Amino acid sequence: MKKMLAALKTTIAVLVVSTPIAAHHSLAQFELTTPIRMTGTVVRFDRVNPHSLIFIDQTMEDGATQRWAIDGPGASQLLRMGVALDFLQTGDVIEVCGFAMKEGDASRRSLDKLQARILNGHLLIMQDGTKWLWSDYGQFDRCLKPGETRQDFIRRR
Repeated sequence: MKKMLAALKTTIAVLVVSTPIAAHHSLAQFELTTPIRMTGTVVRFDRVNPHSLIFIDQTMEDGATQRWAIDGPGASQLLRMGVALDFLQTGDVIEVCGFAMKEGDASRRSLDKLQARILNGHLLIMQDGTKWLWSDYGQFDRCLKPGETRQDFIRRR
């Protein structure tokens, strides 16, 4: 009986701990009906775990600036992808496609006074035309332009 009770407690503990991990990778908090494709200037690139952040400024049609925090792979995953430490520099102009976080209190991120709207980044196009599959979660194809294919984008080197 004691062994059975211990096994039950262990099972419950594993389930409780694993639930937040599974929820962490959900796209439920993002608006998946319309991919957002934009061009912006890199303000900062934080190569951190569990997710890297690229802060970019997008100039809107009315001249206003919208700051975005592009959520992407963590530092260890970037290393496995072959992403160099000098991959992005302040002032680089990149194109990004992804899905914005649904409006609400969590849709903006403040980090060192950088207020930004959050975008789950799926692909990046660099100044030199290099195309990166940044994050996927099964929505990558929705960011492709006509004529682009998955094979046009680098995932690992």
